[in-house]
Amino acid sequence: MIMAKYETPETTAKRQVLLRAGQWKSKLFKNNTGVAYTKDNRPVFFGLGNEGKKNDDSIRTPDDVGWTKITVTPDMVGKEIAIFTAIDSKKLGFRVKSNYPKGTREYGQNLFFDKVKTDGGIAGFASCPQDVDNIMQDFNSRVTK
Repeated sequence: MIMAKYETPETTAKRQVLLRAGQWKSKLFKNNTGVAYTKDNRPVFFGLGNEGKKNDDSIRTPDDVGWTKITVTPDMVGKEIAIFTAIDSKKLGFRVKSNYPKGTREYGQNLFFDKVKTDGGIAGFASCPQDVDNIMQDFNSRVTK
């Protein structure tokens, strides 16, 4: 794989993650988040779930959100449906942990992922195609129990 001179390790990982997610029928969109200020200095928060509150327990949304198209099993009428999907790309070598330090971006994103998964969605951190496969296999194991 050729890496452009200006491409960061996270950008390289993100490209690989998005390509693999597409192979799983995921359609993911960049979730730009932040704050901009009006001429009279009023904050305007943008991005999914960005309410402008930042504290140690804040939920933080991932870089990419969308859905994954799945085929429902025959006992579910056999139709394809869209499952909410949220993946945050990390640079190659990132290790998924069960806990992250409070106040970190990963802590807040993990809280969001836990809520998505609890409600039946697909979510997680990925730094390579195998991580995307693991996220999808985790979803499959949760819905086929």
